[in-house]
Amino acid sequence: LTGGLMGGPGFLMGHAQRQPASVGRAVPSPEALSQAYAMAESAQGLAEARRPEAALVDWRRAYELSSDPTLLLEVARLEREVGHAARATHAFELFLAQGEGRVSEQRRLFAARQLQAAATNTARLTVQTNVLGALVELEPERGVATSSGFLVNVLVDAGERRLGFSKPGFETRSLVLTLEPGEVRTLRVDLDRPA
Repeated sequence: LTGGLMGGPGFLMGHAQRQPASVGRAVPSPEALSQAYAMAESAQGLAEARRPEAALVDWRRAYELSSDPTLLLEVARLEREVGHAARATHAFELFLAQGEGRVSEQRRLFAARQLQAAATNTARLTVQTNVLGALVELEPERGVATSSGFLVNVLVDAGERRLGFSKPGFETRSLVLTLEPGEVRTLRVDLDRPA
């Protein structure tokens, strides 16, 4: 699979510029695309040298620079390989959503199977807060949090997880939760101003 994705940076170099701006992301500059290509080549070499953690860093950076969803498949695969179930699940979900119409059906089916396997070791939280734009701190590499208004959606590896909620001008609140694989939980976390 990794070898097949080296066609991805070539695809990235010619295709990303034609992506309509209405998708919600700015079209990357030629310099950013060039840097993304270099990062993807570096990631490929690191993967072949069996250095998945280092390769993952470069694949992530290549995606950040290019916004090319085809690179997310490699990010997701490596996240899973190094044991980051929630981050792998998130990347597979993004790949399937953003790559529609841009990737082969074979890769979509592969990603869907991998998503199903990775997601079995995750839990989801929907956290309602009393503070607009509260920040969520997760254990490194153990999850992904996305905020929208007063809601925070958290995807984490199952097990005992520590979460911190904060915003400047408010006291930080920490929680320790034990989450079962596949669990979906809703909770409320209010932040108070200092006395």
